[in-house]
Amino acid sequence: MTGSEVRATPSPSLAQHATGVFTLTALVASYTALGLMILVDRAVLPGRSIPSRIGWDMEEASSLLLVLVLLATTISITRVTEGTAGLRALAGRMTRWRVGWRWWLTAVAAVPAATVGLAVALGDHVVAPTPRTLIGELGASAVGLLLINVAEETTWAGFLQTRLERAHSLLVAAVLTAVPFALVHIPIRVVAREIDSPAELLPQLAVLLVLCTIIRVLLGGVMRGAGNSILVVAATHTSFNRSNNVDGIAADLLVGQARPLAALAAAIVVAALILFALRGRLGRAERLRLDAAEVARSASSARR
Repeated sequence: MTGSEVRATPSPSLAQHATGVFTLTALVASYTALGLMILVDRAVLPGRSIPSRIGWDMEEASSLLLVLVLLATTISITRVTEGTAGLRALAGRMTRWRVGWRWWLTAVAAVPAATVGLAVALGDHVVAPTPRTLIGELGASAVGLLLINVAEETTWAGFLQTRLERAHSLLVAAVLTAVPFALVHIPIRVVAREIDSPAELLPQLAVLLVLCTIIRVLLGGVMRGAGNSILVVAATHTSFNRSNNVDGIAADLLVGQARPLAALAAAIVVAALILFALRGRLGRAERLRLDAAEVARSASSARR
C-alpha cells in the first residue's frame, strides 16, 4: 500500500469527532492567518500596499485569505475522516447545478427583491439602474460567488452544518454553525476598522451572532431544498451580500436609509417561507435520507 493510499483511508476515530476537530482547527488557522493580516494592516509587518496593486483593499484580501484557509481545512479534515469518497462527494456538492428552477430563482432573486420591496414600504425610493450599473453588479456578483462564497459555503453548509444536522434538527444545526461562523468574521471587522477597541468586541460579536444565525437558517433551508447543492447555497449567500452591502444591487436601486434593516428583514422573511415550504422535512431523518442518496449516487458514478 502506498503512502497516498494510506492517507486517503478514513480515520474512524477522527470521523466521530469531525465537527469538533474541524471547528477547533478552523478557528486556530483562521485567527493565525488573519492575525498576521491585522499586523500587516497596522504596519507592524510589511506588505500593506500589496492588495492595492490589484485593485483590492485589505478587507477584501483578508476575506479571500480567510476562505482559502477554511477551504484548505475542510478538504484536509474531509480527506482524513472520509477518504477519497468523501472528497468526491464534497466536489459533487460544489458543482451540482442541476437543481429545480424554483431554487435557482430563490437563490438569485428572493432576498434582493424582498429587500427592495420592504425598503420601499419603509419609505425608500427606487431609482432605475443604468446599463453600466447592471453590468458592474453582474461582475461583482460573479467575483463574489466564484472567489468567496463557493469556497465559504463548502466549509459551512457543505461540511459543518450538514454534519451537525445528522445529530440535530436544521434549526439547531444552524444555531450551532452560527457560532464559529460569527467568530471567524471578527478579525475581518478589525481589519475593516469596525472594531477598534476591546470594548467594541462583545457588542459586535452579539450583533454578528444574531445576523449569522439568520443567515445560517436561510442557507440551511436552501441546502436542504436544493438537494445539497453548495452552488445554489453560495448563490443565495452572494445575493444576500449584494442586498446588504453598501455597494450592492439593493444600494444601487434604493435611495433612503431603510436598506440595511430591509435586507435583514428580507432574509428573515425568505428563510421563514423556505422553512414553511419544507415543513415536515426539517429533522434528522431528511438529512440522513439526503446523505444516503448522495452516497448511493457517488458510488454509482464511481463504478461507471
